[in-house]
Amino acid sequence: MSKEKKSHLSLKTVAINLAAGGSAGFTEICIMHPLDVVKTRFQIQTTGVPGDPNYYTSVFDCMRKMAKSEGLLSLYKGVLPPVLVETPKRAVKFLTFEIYKQLCGTPTPATFFLAGLGSGTTEAILVNPFEVVKVAQQANRHFF
Repeated sequence: MSKEKKSHLSLKTVAINLAAGGSAGFTEICIMHPLDVVKTRFQIQTTGVPGDPNYYTSVFDCMRKMAKSEGLLSLYKGVLPPVLVETPKRAVKFLTFEIYKQLCGTPTPATFFLAGLGSGTTEAILVNPFEVVKVAQQANRHFF
């Protein structure tokens, strides 16, 4: 009689996935957020006249003008929602990937595809409301 192998996640595996995902999300936000703010500013800029502080000609022009007119920390406007979301989001994504991978059984390309699809879908459902708040804060030119 063969014994069935039970799939389960140990507490250590859960902790490792949560810590790895959470730290990856936090690090990503700390490094990439200024570029996200610049992207948002380009998306909402109106056609302007050169010299207008709200008209940007390049990524560096946008960063320079924001730092000059709004302060250097303006490049981190709206950072709190992404930090509060991205850290647990990545943690959940790493963990749900492991869970979906085990639910799918034998590791094959299809297993990894389905686990990635499941974890990505779970992430998208949980994150969208926070993305709306982040963009609204980034578009605000008057408050930090």
